[in-house]
Amino acid sequence: MSRATAHSAVMLVPDPPALRAPSRGRRAQQPPVRSYGAGSGTPFSGAQNSNLHSLRHSTSAGAVQALAGVATATGRGASAAGRTDARTGPTRRMRGWETASVPSTRPPNAFSVVRKKSQAQLTASASAVAASGCTAAAGATTAVVSGRGWPAGGLYAVVAAAAPRRNIPAAVPGGGGTIGAAGGFNLSTYPSSLHSDLTTLATHHVRYQQPDQDPHVYRGPHAHRATFGGVQRFSTRTQRLAEAGFRLQAAKSSGAAASVAGQTGTLQEGSLVEYEKNDRGVLAVLTAPDGKKNWFAVDQTGRRQSITPKQVQLVLPGAGYKEADVVAFTAAAEAVDMTLLEIAWEVAAESGEPLELRDLAILLYDDTSPKSLYVTHRMLQRDTLYFKLGPRGGSVRSYVPRSAEDVAALRQQQEAAEVARKAAEAWRVAVAAARAAKTRSQLPSAVDWQSGPFADRIAALKAIALSALPRIDDVTMQLALASLQLAGAGSRAEPDVAAALLVEIGALRRHEPLQLLRRGLALQTPPEQELEALVMLSSPPADPDASSREDLTHLTVFTIDDASTTEVDDGLSLEHLPGGAGIRIWIHVADPTRWIRPGSNLDVAGRERIRTLYLPWGSVPMFPRQLAEGPFSLREGQVCDAMSVCVLLDKDGSLERPRVVPSRVRVSHKLTYDQADAVLEAAASTAAAASEAGTKAPAAEGPSNGLDAAAAADLVALRDAALSRRAYREARGCIEIPLPEAKIHVPYADLDRARPAVNITRISQWDSASRGLVAEMMILAGEAIGTIGAEAALPLPYRGQVDPPDLPSTKDLAGIPEGPCRGFALKRCMTRSSVAATPQRHASLALDAYVQFTSPIRRYVDMLAHHNLKAWLRGEPLPFSRSEIDALVSAGNDAARELGAAERESENYWIAEYLRLNWGSEYTAMVLGWQREDLQLAAFLLEREGLEVVARVPQGTVFSPGDCCVLVPTEVNPSTGFYRFYVAGWTSGLDLEQGEGEEEEGDQDWEEAKEDVVVARSGA
Repeated sequence: MSRATAHSAVMLVPDPPALRAPSRGRRAQQPPVRSYGAGSGTPFSGAQNSNLHSLRHSTSAGAVQALAGVATATGRGASAAGRTDARTGPTRRMRGWETASVPSTRPPNAFSVVRKKSQAQLTASASAVAASGCTAAAGATTAVVSGRGWPAGGLYAVVAAAAPRRNIPAAVPGGGGTIGAAGGFNLSTYPSSLHSDLTTLATHHVRYQQPDQDPHVYRGPHAHRATFGGVQRFSTRTQRLAEAGFRLQAAKSSGAAASVAGQTGTLQEGSLVEYEKNDRGVLAVLTAPDGKKNWFAVDQTGRRQSITPKQVQLVLPGAGYKEADVVAFTAAAEAVDMTLLEIAWEVAAESGEPLELRDLAILLYDDTSPKSLYVTHRMLQRDTLYFKLGPRGGSVRSYVPRSAEDVAALRQQQEAAEVARKAAEAWRVAVAAARAAKTRSQLPSAVDWQSGPFADRIAALKAIALSALPRIDDVTMQLALASLQLAGAGSRAEPDVAAALLVEIGALRRHEPLQLLRRGLALQTPPEQELEALVMLSSPPADPDASSREDLTHLTVFTIDDASTTEVDDGLSLEHLPGGAGIRIWIHVADPTRWIRPGSNLDVAGRERIRTLYLPWGSVPMFPRQLAEGPFSLREGQVCDAMSVCVLLDKDGSLERPRVVPSRVRVSHKLTYDQADAVLEAAASTAAAASEAGTKAPAAEGPSNGLDAAAAADLVALRDAALSRRAYREARGCIEIPLPEAKIHVPYADLDRARPAVNITRISQWDSASRGLVAEMMILAGEAIGTIGAEAALPLPYRGQVDPPDLPSTKDLAGIPEGPCRGFALKRCMTRSSVAATPQRHASLALDAYVQFTSPIRRYVDMLAHHNLKAWLRGEPLPFSRSEIDALVSAGNDAARELGAAERESENYWIAEYLRLNWGSEYTAMVLGWQREDLQLAAFLLEREGLEVVARVPQGTVFSPGDCCVLVPTEVNPSTGFYRFYVAGWTSGLDLEQGEGEEEEGDQDWEEAKEDVVVARSGA
């Protein structure tokens, strides 16, 4: 569809038969002809004759006087070009106006708009149109007609000319004069009668005639259904188009000068100019010279400014302007109807010739006054859709109408830009509203942001906040940058800036684990794994060891864990041998390989995760939580599948006859470390009291912390066995590092709180009997599996450690206080452990073979041991060879280091946040020893928190390990996990030279030293 047909149109229909234009060689009988034209005798060009082909589609009901102007400029080609026959033309919707084909049976009528309505509606329509002002503007009348030849039941509102002798050019400002045959056409109007049952309506038929051609009556195909306001508006538009065509042709025919006087001409006092300032035009009057070239100019606000001639964009004709003229001209430009520019373009686009500012002013306003020139200039500056700057002719600027294709493309660009502008403004408003919220509960949720109208912006900002910048594509970067700028969050797309904005508006939580997300760690189980877990729960796989599982449900089974533990993968039992022959120790281990086959989807997923990720606010399990906390775990009171390790201990604590079997167990007592400690401490107190009294400790008679006497006795016996085992390993040269750990806990719900409840507590197996018991039993199970594997030459993931080369001598250790200080000295000498598919000695454990076996829910390397060991027990081929185990372990080492680094970063964040929340607090600390003596950096242990930190001590400070002091934080930054302490005072054993303070240089060395401490604290 052409640009012409893209507009709504009045219905231009053929003459009634009695008044049809004569064929070639005949002349019609008609009233006297009135001819009108521009007066110059210059005919319209062919292009000009056809340009109103588009204008006819821009018209609506009403002014036949204006439509006569349309006909004069339309030309012969218009009818043919727009000939969509009324009998076949399809129904269309054009620019919001509904158009419909016209049946061939409707009687001919000239320049009418039809609306099919009820009789009552039509009567009201006629009155409304007549009262709308259209009649006065266009000389139209309205009537309701029906009659012969119309479709049955058809009622039509007809708007047509009223006065058959009205002077058409009189309704067209700028018209006048006459054009004869030499002028290129004749324009005539004559009345006709349309007889109907209701009324006789006088109409006008407009006819033009080119030289040597028969008269043509312009006909068009479309009937137009319009609202009353639309009729009035488009009647005015029709008149404007017709007037514009007359004015432009008159201007071109007259040959008048087309330049704007003084557009870049001489500047003088009183000149009215537009100059450029900050990429916009400012209208001002020149008041006085400023030197040889510059001028002082006063704008509409009365502000006086010096301008250069290069800044001047437009000089209006005339002189003697005042400041009041600046105000009046500016007001006129602001009040302009910008829709007129499209009308001017439709007229000018047919020829495509460049137009000067004066031509366009005439086309729009039939006026070349300075004010009209300025208004036209501002219209062209404000809306560049229809015209573009043409080539300069000397000092005169010209404008070229764009092609219909260019206008359509540019309009599409502008519409897209407007959509983008509105979207940007909506984002700015949404951010402002979020910032105005008084509480976090009033903010949109993160899900709302991610799925709402700003999802693309949120995704772009998250990409910046959570990713490395070099990996961000340009589109994402630009959208994020624009979003930050609109939000007033700076002009640089930096991760911390983007994260801060997302937190501020509620799209991220205040304490979102950015450290983990930036490493690309998934904090949720993938949906496909969740689905597989659900399928597995609904249809459990067959148990490959069902026939060989031993029923051990008669044993009393203890599980001892932290209160927050949800994945329970080990339990303990004590079995009394018949006849008082001693005890048999059972370590029951969860059996996830009963559910997961080697190489299955979940097995591969666990291999990729390598282990459960532990964080201060929770954990990210290696397997879907439904499985890890469900059938994989040893759950209290339920019969569970397990792998049970059975051992006998010799009198010296050495291992005898270890074996491992698939089993079924029932957890009798689920204890926390605190509960188990209470039972063991009660038994120890009773034993101590009896020892002092010189009597034998009585057997427990009543329940102790929920355990009956027999269960409590079993727990005590397990503790004694653990002590025997430790003594055995100490005798073999094991290296114990009695350093406590800092357990950091934050409620998950507090991740979006301004003041989360961060808790750091000291834990140590040397301070807790039950922790020591569990640790020793897990080492015992590892030795049992290592021994079984070594004897059977099984490829298993054996963990080993070479002897530390620089251990302190016995004499040196004797000079270091026992406990944390000695542990710190030993830890600094330790070597890293390693894993291989062949047995190797573990120096610090003092074992010849050791396999981590007791945490298969949480460590994939333990799963490897289960897979191979169970296949061996069944007599099946092993799923993993030595080389495959070595390859898997090697590949898993990188992932394990990544997880360890992520955990340390998370811990450091919450340590810094803990210190921030308790800013101003003092911390009692014990000196552990020098961390970097050359940098005056010492290691300290915060007594209550169990946290190892580094602080600089002043030059000349003399101290010994075990001395106590007070530390105070001096700098804290949770986002980077950075914190710094200084020594505020010494409580014993230190001689501080006066005048020495904390040095400021060496910060990088300080950070490196602190990192060394963190790495060591995490364990090697």
